[in-house]
Amino acid sequence: MVSGRWLVLVAIALLIAASACRRQEPAPPRVITETLVVRSTVPDPAAQACAQCHANIVAEWASSQHANANRLVSDALDRAAFDPPTTLAHGSFITTMARTRDGDFTFSVAFSNQPAATYIAEAVIGITPLRQYLVTFPGGRLQTVDVSFDPRSNEWFNAFGDENRQPHEWGFWKNRSMTWNVQCAFCHMTGFEKNYDIPTDTYNSTWQAMGISCAQCHTPKAQVSGLNAKVPGKTHECPMVEPFHPDTRHPTPETVVMDNCASCHARREELFGTFKPGDRFHDHFRLTLPDSPGVFHHDGQVLQEDFEYGSFAMSRMGHAGVTCLDCHNPHSGQLVAPVENNALCMQCHTPPGLNGAIPIDPAAHSFHTPGTPGGRCVDCHMPVHHYMVRDGRRDHGFTSPDPLLTIELGIPNACTMCHTDQSAEWAHEKTVAWYGDKMNRRARDRARVVARAHAGDPDVAPDLLAMAATEDIAAWRTALNSLLAPAAQRDDVAAHLVTDLTHSNPMVRAAATRSLAERPDLLANHPHLATDDSALVRLDAAWAAPDLFMTTPANLRDIQAYLANIADQPPGALRQAQHAMNRNDLASAETWASKALAWDPTPVPQYALGRIQHLRGNIYGAVSNLAAAANADRTNAEYSYALALFYAENQRTDLAIPWLEETVRRDQTFGRAWYNLGLAYSQTERLDEAINALARAETILTTSPDPAYARATIHARRQETALARAAATRALALDPSHQPSRQLLQAIER
Repeated sequence: MVSGRWLVLVAIALLIAASACRRQEPAPPRVITETLVVRSTVPDPAAQACAQCHANIVAEWASSQHANANRLVSDALDRAAFDPPTTLAHGSFITTMARTRDGDFTFSVAFSNQPAATYIAEAVIGITPLRQYLVTFPGGRLQTVDVSFDPRSNEWFNAFGDENRQPHEWGFWKNRSMTWNVQCAFCHMTGFEKNYDIPTDTYNSTWQAMGISCAQCHTPKAQVSGLNAKVPGKTHECPMVEPFHPDTRHPTPETVVMDNCASCHARREELFGTFKPGDRFHDHFRLTLPDSPGVFHHDGQVLQEDFEYGSFAMSRMGHAGVTCLDCHNPHSGQLVAPVENNALCMQCHTPPGLNGAIPIDPAAHSFHTPGTPGGRCVDCHMPVHHYMVRDGRRDHGFTSPDPLLTIELGIPNACTMCHTDQSAEWAHEKTVAWYGDKMNRRARDRARVVARAHAGDPDVAPDLLAMAATEDIAAWRTALNSLLAPAAQRDDVAAHLVTDLTHSNPMVRAAATRSLAERPDLLANHPHLATDDSALVRLDAAWAAPDLFMTTPANLRDIQAYLANIADQPPGALRQAQHAMNRNDLASAETWASKALAWDPTPVPQYALGRIQHLRGNIYGAVSNLAAAANADRTNAEYSYALALFYAENQRTDLAIPWLEETVRRDQTFGRAWYNLGLAYSQTERLDEAINALARAETILTTSPDPAYARATIHARRQETALARAAATRALALDPSHQPSRQLLQAIER
């Protein structure tokens, strides 16, 4: 007889075999079809009108990167990329690019063992060195496919390089990081308006023309008679240009040009989504600078995809008044002079030096043969960095190679970027031999100080302050002022920041305002911040001290317009949560923070949501999210501190102490963490450790009486009367109205 156990095993084997056979059958692809987003196929009528008088300019523009920044897919331009079909494997995904019999260009994406999904390309951004295709998604979205085409080599490649982004990540190509409507369109279209609807999470985006056309950079003229030769004498609205906008707040016409270029050629936060040609950059954008680690190198060289303007603003050339148009033809995008023979740079640097430029003999200065690599100015002062794998861009910071900073801080230098077979030590010896003491430049000292600030050096404040106070380049002064925020409790730092609240540059004023957020007593003496000439300053003042600067209808309109514009991304959702908390609407704050976490499951929204849940008494949600953030990012002291406070407030001192110890390990200058650690040690009778922690807090929280008072109580418990009296006296000296210290002194005397 066949046993029952044998029958069961046979049945299981048959089930497994059947399952394996089913897995081997190719699943039918799901074709994603949505309503087309890009509806305009008509060439820009404004450019056609401009050509009637400016034919040569329009002809130059027509073949430029600007004119072709965004277009519909076409059989003539795109068939060769999709026909015959091509398959590319990258990480967990296999993507097949093909042209269908109906003429559609498709991407079929297979992930793991899931059925492939096929997406139809509707449009494409860029010409060369790569083309990124756009596919339609629900809610009026276009998504930028990660698989890109290089027309120079006729190859497909993944623009994420070695990254293997996963579907749950914000940066995955189907998610918000790659949504064309918010991430790409403003700089690839003319007259683009995002039109995001918060309740439905959808877009109804509009634009004047595809690509960057005349009206994106120029304001319309008044009525011009006789524009149309076929209708003599008839008046038409000329879509041509005024050289400069009539906004008298612009200090010079040159700044109008720079602000226009910077609106796209900068890594920046968009404030309102309403920038128009002729507007001021700092009324509409917050420029990204090296005040956060990992975005730029410590010396200002580009690291992430930082584009051009931020680097240029930090350069001596930008500070001296050089503009984009001094080097670039704005219509063709080509250089106005060649770089091969250094003619472009020698426009100004020819002896004796024009427009204040340093006179330079390229051959003698470079120690390289003219016409060879290293003999061109741009090789050393504008090194190439590649983004999206194959897009090489020159750094517009015009920095000088400094191999010593490579040795000390790991900052790249153009010497070994070219001489890849040599070491930084070799390059350092060469530069010392060639340039001697000239290498001991302010830029080197500044990079060292910035590196210390990025690393959280507790002793950097005096050197950082000295550098900031003497910095004349506004962009660098802005970055240094931002880095001073952790030291704003110091009287000398606060005095410097208060001085910069009236600086002539709005970036500098805004940074000083943000860094004084923990000193509302000082901001209260500057009500002019609420009506500052720059929207950037007004916004940052409102966030820094909402009780002071978010009270008037005008300020609230600024905030509401800003919040509406950024509500479609995780940082915008967190700003919405912050605004709700300022209004004490914790329920709305939790809703927005939860939305941010759903869009971007990373430590920042986890921490924010955990903090809000802590305030709302959601114990399980709070501990879950705070612990997730603190464990995921083991460098952020705020995360570990928030978790420690949660445990302390829930009477779990045994769990609070390790996280407070971890906090001060992460940031030795975290005064409140040292203070709370001292209190926690005191509660567990670790009195020597408590006194040491509180003494450390006193050296950091130099204006607070709390650490000295807490230390006085411990000395009093130990019958150390003299020490208790001295500590309580110190607390009263810091705050004569501090009643607990006064009462303790009275008790000691009795």
